[in-house]
Amino acid sequence: SAPTAASVGVASAEAVASNANRRGLVLVNTSAATISLAVGAAAVLNSGVTLMPNGGTFVMDEYTFTTGQIRAIASLAASNLAIQELTA
Repeated sequence: SAPTAASVGVASAEAVASNANRRGLVLVNTSAATISLAVGAAAVLNSGVTLMPNGGTFVMDEYTFTTGQIRAIASLAASNLAIQELTA
């Protein structure tokens, strides 16, 4: 898939939709805020997978692989989350 981005706010919301064809996922926090992620549940700031500002990265591997929805929340409104989803 082509690279994309999500604007993450201060309330938990979908950042990456469920995708049965997903084979991999890379998420990079390119904002000045902290972004926390959750799989298939509401994201809670500073809980679960937390990406630190300006480059915090999550790379899905064999132990964290899911085709489910990824939700995100940030410490500041309109925080950018870069997304590279790999599909079949």
